[in-house]
Amino acid sequence: MVTVAIRAAPGPVLHRVVFSSSFALRSVCCAVTLDMMQACALLLFLFPVQVSLLHTELSVPQNVLLEKDLVSQTLSLTWESDSSVFDVEIFRTELGELVLNETVLARVYARTRRWSWSWRSEVPLQCTSHSVHIRARDQHTVSQWSRLLTISGLDLPEKAEAQMYPQDTVVTVGSNVTFCCILPEGQAGEGHIRYMNKELKVTMLSHRTIATSVDNLPASHPTGTNVICSMPANSVLTGAVVFVGYPPGDEGLQCETRDLVSAECYWNKGQDTHLRKTSYQTQYTLNGRRCVEAGRDRKQCRFDQWQDTWTLMAVNPLGTVWLNDSAKLIERVHLVAPVNILAVPQMRNATLQWTWSAQRYKTLDMICQVHLTNRGRTHAYNYTGVGLSSVILEGLIPDAQYSVSVCCASLHNFWRWGDFSSPYSVRTKMDRPEAPDVWVRMDSEDTGRVLWKPLSGSASHGPLLGYEVYLKAGEEVGWKSLFLSSNASSSLISLSNSSRNVIVAVAARNPVGLSKRSAIPIPKFQADFPLHGSELVGGGVDLELSWPPWPNASHGYVLEWAPTCCTGLCSVQWVKVPNSNTSTIVQSGSLVEGVRYTFSVFALSHGATVLLQRQHGYGEELVPAQPVGALSAQQSGSSVLLSWDPIPMCNQTGFVRGYTIYPTSASNLRVAQLSDPALTSYSMEPVAPGSYKFTVKACTSAGEGSGATVTIRMESDTDMLVVEILVALGVMSCILIIISIFCYKKREWVKKAFYPEIPGPKLTGDWITPAGPMDVKPPRHSLVHIVESPEWESRKGSLVSAPEEEDDDSANQNIDMDTDSDEPAHLRYYNQLVSDGSHSNHASDSSGASTSSEDSAQTQVTYTGIQSPAPSQGTPSYAYRPQMQPTVGPDIPGAGLDSEPQEESSNVGYKPQCSWQVDSPEAENFSGSLGSPTSVTSSQFLIPESSEENLEPSGSWFQNLLSGKF
Repeated sequence: MVTVAIRAAPGPVLHRVVFSSSFALRSVCCAVTLDMMQACALLLFLFPVQVSLLHTELSVPQNVLLEKDLVSQTLSLTWESDSSVFDVEIFRTELGELVLNETVLARVYARTRRWSWSWRSEVPLQCTSHSVHIRARDQHTVSQWSRLLTISGLDLPEKAEAQMYPQDTVVTVGSNVTFCCILPEGQAGEGHIRYMNKELKVTMLSHRTIATSVDNLPASHPTGTNVICSMPANSVLTGAVVFVGYPPGDEGLQCETRDLVSAECYWNKGQDTHLRKTSYQTQYTLNGRRCVEAGRDRKQCRFDQWQDTWTLMAVNPLGTVWLNDSAKLIERVHLVAPVNILAVPQMRNATLQWTWSAQRYKTLDMICQVHLTNRGRTHAYNYTGVGLSSVILEGLIPDAQYSVSVCCASLHNFWRWGDFSSPYSVRTKMDRPEAPDVWVRMDSEDTGRVLWKPLSGSASHGPLLGYEVYLKAGEEVGWKSLFLSSNASSSLISLSNSSRNVIVAVAARNPVGLSKRSAIPIPKFQADFPLHGSELVGGGVDLELSWPPWPNASHGYVLEWAPTCCTGLCSVQWVKVPNSNTSTIVQSGSLVEGVRYTFSVFALSHGATVLLQRQHGYGEELVPAQPVGALSAQQSGSSVLLSWDPIPMCNQTGFVRGYTIYPTSASNLRVAQLSDPALTSYSMEPVAPGSYKFTVKACTSAGEGSGATVTIRMESDTDMLVVEILVALGVMSCILIIISIFCYKKREWVKKAFYPEIPGPKLTGDWITPAGPMDVKPPRHSLVHIVESPEWESRKGSLVSAPEEEDDDSANQNIDMDTDSDEPAHLRYYNQLVSDGSHSNHASDSSGASTSSEDSAQTQVTYTGIQSPAPSQGTPSYAYRPQMQPTVGPDIPGAGLDSEPQEESSNVGYKPQCSWQVDSPEAENFSGSLGSPTSVTSSQFLIPESSEENLEPSGSWFQNLLSGKF
């Protein structure tokens, strides 16, 4: 080690460099500037002779020794020095690659004052040579390096064969391992390393050695994992095996005694180490003694003498585990199995005996458990005692085969049950059978069947020979018996009409004897018994039934169930219930899916069996298996009436909850959900003309059935149009009738509102001469005609009396009767002179004129007034109406009134008033009306009058309605 100060000419020191070799010195010289080239040349010249330009400050470590351990892949370095801190450098010798450069705190041996330090190499030491040197350090002051020490590898020229390291190494799962391959001279650049069939990246350690690293190794195969070194031609040169596993994971050490003297210790293996090679397997030591009997699967170790404390050490190449346990002997007693089992059976009990192989058990207070197995069922019974070796088994079934096994344990310091003895078979002796379970089902008033449940092997108590059936009426003393074979389970019975309170009994017989009789009173046949309202549905689980208590049920209740629609010999099942219970459960396995059952509850009393309740139910409902029947569709107006027949009860697989109607070919119609199962028809409306298809499906709680389908074509509804017209006409008729009734009831108001009463005519003005009235009272059925005589053209009027034989019908048609007066009508006639003046002057002057003689030159007929005094009841009255004024002609002298009738002219003369019409003198009929015109000389309005006896024109009925006349 040389420390050199480099200085330029007379200036200060520029660099101070410590050189460890000529190679380092050359590197420094090449790195300085051109100004230092002369100084570098001088240093290179002086270095071989090791001329030091500066003195060293610390002493170099002395007596340095280097050793290697190939098993642990460790380099150990020892030396002597007064310092306590050191710098260590490790090189791969051939390539001069620096592997380690660090400051270390070494260990010193006080006696020898030698320092020691070790280093574990990640690369196997066999792969290449390593060189090491050391120097002392005191903070920033260091000594010179010691001499390089080299440990040779196996890549020496004299070893020409290929090699690979490490060989058969053992590492923990998850570790990182470096493998190297030493190849022949000149082939290192072509070598490859493969791990688990995967080629890895390699690096050069020397001119013959290549290396690679594998990280996070998984657990290896039981025989290890191969690492192969090969050439490009895939020729295998060499290889190695690596074992990757876990350290020991054993746990749970427990020690116990089997004979109250020795000890047996057990523990759990724990996690698998994956190390199968014998030299790598876990080794066990218990209390310092090797446990050779501890195998791969059974981890145990035996000791001849009990010890209260136990320590187990488990070791493998990857680690060590220590387990501890401590206990007293009496606390860890695990008894062995009893031997020499023997049983002495009776009909209902047996004595069981055994012996012990360990003599110290005789003084041990123990508990023993006996397991009895019969027909697949096992029962355990416990017994206690000191040194227990025999027990009595009670409650056994006669003529039954049992399998017996025994195990025991310490009673006061229970640790665990001991081993079971080998099974021992024992059979009890036979006894009389048990009484069979009997029931009677009546099919009619006088016939029925006696039913009983066949006795099982545990109830027959021996080979069953047969059954005896007994029958006795209430008044009889003895029993009538019938013997049946052991295969029988029912017997027909027939009762006479006189039989009352009949009792049936059944007994079973085996070689030992006859069982007790099982008797029951025969119930009455009640086919029409009303059903209980609720429906029973199990839903695939057990079915629970309940009923109200009956005070006289001294012998309990019987629940019977059978298929509802079964005919003939039906499968009848029943169960008996104590009188303290009013409910029971029917197992779902006894009910067939989709089959309706009738459940009947009977009360058993002394000498009578009474039916209390009857219901229908299903163990589990299914969807309807049969569609509805006779599905039809009929058009009713604009609606479709669907009708069907319900599914027969015997074909139902569940309670029908309703129906669903699907209009499968009509998008404008909705699906109909009918929740009433009693419905057998439904109307779909409104439905437009067209073709439709409807499907009706019955529904249960399990879902919908297949359904039935019907098709219908809707036609136009002409009947509906007729109905609408008739309805409209009817409505209008009703409205008219109501209006007519209203008008009739309110006729006075209507008359006043629309046709007010017109007051009678009144005389106004001054009259010169009072008119002398001529009262004319024509007889019944006569008319007065005032006509103009053709002979007397100069005379303007005459009064002619119509003959009585004139046609009554003609007169009645032209005369209106006045029914408002009870007096006969009076006609006042005035014959006046008419001047040449206007008609209006005659009208105004005629009221004061006196009666003239018949010889007057001119005359004018004037109606001054018509008075109609009230006629007496039942007397018709007549009113005289004016006529149209005839055409005024030249005065005819000598015209006067002639008493004899004259022939009337068709164009001239007076005509009856009732035949006058406006603008139509020739009209044959005239219907008087309000507001009729006056005559030429009249100054008043004339009111038409009518008679009840005269026929009215067709247009007068409305006036009569308004006036209240009918």
